[in-house]
Amino acid sequence: MTPVSLFAFVNGQIVPIEQASVSSMDFGFLYGVGIFETFRTWQGRLFALERHLTRLQQSTQRLGWMLPFGTETLTAWVQQTVNANAQVLRGGHDLRLRLTVTPGVVDAERGWWNWTAGQPTVIIHAVPLPADFDRLSAQGWTAVIAPWRRPKNFPLLSIKSSAYFANLLARRYAKENGADEALWLNMDGNLTEGTATNFFIVSDGELWTPPASEGLLTGIARQIVMELAQKIGIAVREKPLPLSALDDADEAFVTNAVIGVMPLTKVEGRPLPSMTMATAFRERYLAEAQSASEVG
Repeated sequence: MTPVSLFAFVNGQIVPIEQASVSSMDFGFLYGVGIFETFRTWQGRLFALERHLTRLQQSTQRLGWMLPFGTETLTAWVQQTVNANAQVLRGGHDLRLRLTVTPGVVDAERGWWNWTAGQPTVIIHAVPLPADFDRLSAQGWTAVIAPWRRPKNFPLLSIKSSAYFANLLARRYAKENGADEALWLNMDGNLTEGTATNFFIVSDGELWTPPASEGLLTGIARQIVMELAQKIGIAVREKPLPLSALDDADEAFVTNAVIGVMPLTKVEGRPLPSMTMATAFRERYLAEAQSASEVG
């Protein structure tokens, strides 16, 4: 695409993206303490934004860190960011947006572990998606199993935390091994999620997906897929999925708020028999997102 100027939202101001910065004493920079939500426009429209903002607020509350603003204010800030980058939308590209909130600047006198006071840092980035992003994504992904396992009771797994180093390492492992995504196993050897996705198996006409108790973040796209399944009478079972569940799976797919539904064609080099139901859910998800009422 032709280069365009991009803009970010930083603590109440729209600034050129290259000027978007925070204090070197910010909790996010020093300790990776932060919550984020990633979402996108679909043909210029925002989809499921309220769900994302509600989850963000619930996550900060769970961490004992109350935000001095609500979803209405956050929505207005997101809209400001979309409007500031309207040139991208006019050029036929959608926007991938990331809203990051940290507890703000560390107060050395209170202690590096104490985030109960202070003004939070809020940044919203927007970057263009390729014009053919959704068309190319329909070809499906391949996946590998991450070489490390995670404890299912680790508290950050159920929160969209900006402490993303482990996921970054696992995604790099996938790319170095010619795959698009890496799937995590927990200490029981059960499948949980991808580095940035939730995971589903199609078996005997049903959708199977790991429950939150297995150690994963229950994503917004995951929730929407489960609702779509209910509408069309397809059973969804949340249950532990041992790695061997892939041996008898008819299909598998992953989800997140940017790709929607992504069929998996291979896991660990082994082809999956079909993409039929995954493709059908992908099309339903696209239709739902593209008919969204939240105009960007």
